[in-house]
Amino acid sequence: MRNDGRTWTEVAAEFRETYRVNARVALRIAHGWSQGDVADRWNELWPDDPKTFKNISYWERWPAESGYEPSLEVLARLAEIYACHLTDLLVDASDHRAADPVQRARTELARLPSVVTTGEQELSQDTSDDVGAGRAALRELAERLERTPAQDVAEQLAIWVGQLDPAFDRRSLLVKLGFAFTLAAATPAVDAPQPAAAAVTGTLDLSGVWKSEYSFYSDGRGQELASAHYVVIRQQGNALSVESLPHSTGSELRMELALDGISATGTWQEKTSPTGYYRGAVYRGAMQLLVESGGQMTGRWLGFGKRFQINNGAWELRLESKSLNSDSLAEFALRA
Repeated sequence: MRNDGRTWTEVAAEFRETYRVNARVALRIAHGWSQGDVADRWNELWPDDPKTFKNISYWERWPAESGYEPSLEVLARLAEIYACHLTDLLVDASDHRAADPVQRARTELARLPSVVTTGEQELSQDTSDDVGAGRAALRELAERLERTPAQDVAEQLAIWVGQLDPAFDRRSLLVKLGFAFTLAAATPAVDAPQPAAAAVTGTLDLSGVWKSEYSFYSDGRGQELASAHYVVIRQQGNALSVESLPHSTGSELRMELALDGISATGTWQEKTSPTGYYRGAVYRGAMQLLVESGGQMTGRWLGFGKRFQINNGAWELRLESKSLNSDSLAEFALRA
């Protein structure tokens, strides 16, 4: 390996993997030395602080109870002997960088190219090991995302985009990514309905006039508020199209939801009142509701705030009427 131009650190890495030894042992073996050889070189360099092979053995056995923890000075001297960096002697020690969200985000960002190209490789019918590795990486990423709270995922997305060149409009890109993900969640092709879920959904007919109400915290006004609309739900198979009746303030609300058993998942969009506090601003996000007995759906929403923070709150819909004839719609439009 040395003849091939490999550094001592690279040779030691091969020894660690092949012989399952720690970094300090691997670097010594990479040089072809015994513990006594290392002690002799130490004594030549620092005769006023002599060591024996036992000292080298104790340092190599650490962090086992039978070993001695090497000090920073010892590690620095061993690094000089082995012609490596001090950290190369501890490369297999405890690594807690994963607790840092920035480190996690950078690690995932580095993995993304191999993950997202898996689909292209599959389309080309490539059966190489690279495709298998890509599928495994994609599956691992999906499983980790499923276990991760939505707020943590949002923070990592923000960190990812923060690594881009400042010349990019990073805020707009992240908003577009977030909205694209919520749209994908509502796409029927993402998750083909299972027979059991289809059977349950087939018994539900959610068409009608519902009263929609959600809560949100207003930073500008410093209080928890609520927004209410009368909405018309039209159901086609497992798809729900939701549109608000004309509102006295001019606010407009739309939702596109997909039923899966007794849950409804999808996206929402509200154009606020042109004369109200938010001056006609448009907000978008994702939501999931549970369909309960007695004509009620309850759940949560997620969305972006003005300062790019991820907001969330409760959302509830209550059935007011199953009738969608013109008289019924006109009645509820007057209430709105």
